[in-house]
Amino acid sequence: MELSKLFKGLIIFQLLSVVAMVMVLPDDPVYEEAIGIFDIVALIHAILFFVSLVLLFRFKSSGRTLFAILVIIGIPLSLGMPESSVPTGTLYEMLVWFGGALDGAMLAILYLTSIKERFQKIQE
Repeated sequence: MELSKLFKGLIIFQLLSVVAMVMVLPDDPVYEEAIGIFDIVALIHAILFFVSLVLLFRFKSSGRTLFAILVIIGIPLSLGMPESSVPTGTLYEMLVWFGGALDGAMLAILYLTSIKERFQKIQE
């Protein structure tokens, strides 16, 4: 299988896993606070994450940099999230793990395989 097809498949799986996480996340009735700064930062992060996936799918060099930065920023952002008062369940936890594994696989492909040349050719 060609590496670019594999990479595009990983991007599609990433989108599907995020949609599945949103679908299986239970509604937290305790969390009815006003929208705070953390919520705004998380929303901006999510929008930029989807933009980076689109740019990666089109093999734009800015998407590679944006994706790497967002993965790095996502770690402390996820650690700062308030804990849910409703148990999330094993399916949600499995999807979070799967998303992290996809992030790692995509970063490895982006920076350690020959596909990095495809991003550099388009940049020139």
